[in-house]
Amino acid sequence: MADRPTFFVDRSLGKKVGRSLREAGATVEFHDDHFPQTALDKDWIPIVSKQGWVILTKDKNIRRPSGEREDLVLANARVFTLTSGNISGSEMANLYIQHLAAIEQIATSERPPFAYTVGPNGLQHVFPESPTPPAQVNEIPEET
Repeated sequence: MADRPTFFVDRSLGKKVGRSLREAGATVEFHDDHFPQTALDKDWIPIVSKQGWVILTKDKNIRRPSGEREDLVLANARVFTLTSGNISGSEMANLYIQHLAAIEQIATSERPPFAYTVGPNGLQHVFPESPTPPAQVNEIPEET
């Protein structure tokens, strides 16, 4: 892939995930290399998104309407979050690496903001929700 994205590994994932992604050929930036550990999501998300980096996380709140979703939308963020954060660092890394090609393809082709979950069964689009088709409009017949 010519223009591979840069991945921003959220502190929730730890360094092992980022190092494993680098070993798999991905370009990776670590949260703690750019922000204090106490930085709030609402503070770093816009900065990371402005850099064009793709956020990798296990933070489920980041994709929920009652969580940080508004911050993601306002920042035009691209996010991939694990379906379960209750797994080992090796398992997290393996899931991201297993789906790396698909993640890169989506990250470079889909218009932000968006979020996907990453799990054993693949990727699932979380938001924005698919647009509802417009209501059928009855055409006015032409007068003859």
